[in-house]
Amino acid sequence: MQHDYNYGSDALQYWDIGSGTTTVLLIHGFCEDNRIWESQITFLSKYYRVIAPNLPGVHCAPLPIHHSEPPSMRHYVEVLHELMHHLEIDQYYIMGHSMGGYIGLAFADYYVNHVMGLGLIHSTTYADSDAKKESRMKVAEFLQEWGTEKYLQMAIPNLFSSRFKKENQDAIQHVIEWGANISNEALIQFVMAMRNRPANSHLLTQNRIPIWMIVGEEDIAIAIEDSLAQTQLLPPQNVIVLKEVGHMGMIEASDIVNQSIHRFLQNALS
Repeated sequence: MQHDYNYGSDALQYWDIGSGTTTVLLIHGFCEDNRIWESQITFLSKYYRVIAPNLPGVHCAPLPIHHSEPPSMRHYVEVLHELMHHLEIDQYYIMGHSMGGYIGLAFADYYVNHVMGLGLIHSTTYADSDAKKESRMKVAEFLQEWGTEKYLQMAIPNLFSSRFKKENQDAIQHVIEWGANISNEALIQFVMAMRNRPANSHLLTQNRIPIWMIVGEEDIAIAIEDSLAQTQLLPPQNVIVLKEVGHMGMIEASDIVNQSIHRFLQNALS
């Protein structure tokens, strides 16, 4: 059963499962909802308390950001921080997929007394390049003209590896259906927040909290060259490179991702 949390303009849904003394906050990515974490929630809740929210705008109203204020990752950080405060959870580990990792980076950089470790799953600490910023604007324009469902039908299959696409069409269709009713307004807000985000690469070399990375060799959303350059700044035990996997390792290689997250957390807690 999911719970509701009112963030001001609407209520988002979240899973709160497990009863361990350690809490893991799972933050989904762009065009997704918290069902993207189904396998991880089932596995991790055996050992930890798992909080897996939908972001504001996902099956609920977008954040009421004034037109004079550019959307940023901090807008989503503040909602999730208030959710954790509402749940009376003071310290937690964050695992973020793609855009969820960008939110996690902003979270860890600002709420230094709350975030105990951060996993970047198919994500990056780099800011958008000029070419990527231009691409974001084209995505926003497409969403405005054609809407969410048409965009997802075009974009989601490309996030998976070639092998997975051939063998698992039903799983890919589920991901499309999960995001199909997210409004184009909410997705455009996410696009602009990603476009506006700063680099957070300094977090890779700090010694305050552990940073972990899970990388897909066939990920076309996060260039493998950029990912490998960042992993060189981390201890080898904090990095997993998934072979024959694209941008969606939580689904494509769920067992490896589950065990890797568990190992990351156990190392941090030991």
